[in-house]
Amino acid sequence: MKTQVLTSAFHFKRVTPDGLVQVFNENSYLMALYNPSTGVSSWQRVVLATQKVTVERWLEEHYRVKSATAKA
Repeated sequence: MKTQVLTSAFHFKRVTPDGLVQVFNENSYLMALYNPSTGVSSWQRVVLATQKVTVERWLEEHYRVKSATAKA
């Protein structure tokens, strides 16, 4: 899967095409998991609140799941 970068501090990698998104820091530590089907982020490590908000907003914008009603 292709890795995407928000800033030099964080990069993202989708585990499977429709699955979880992993959030890594600049040292390649797993920081969080994002489930695009629920929109929930599960943080594994402590980050600054401003970084958390920025990352979660970016994830919601770039890994948005198309709802079943939108297809109908």
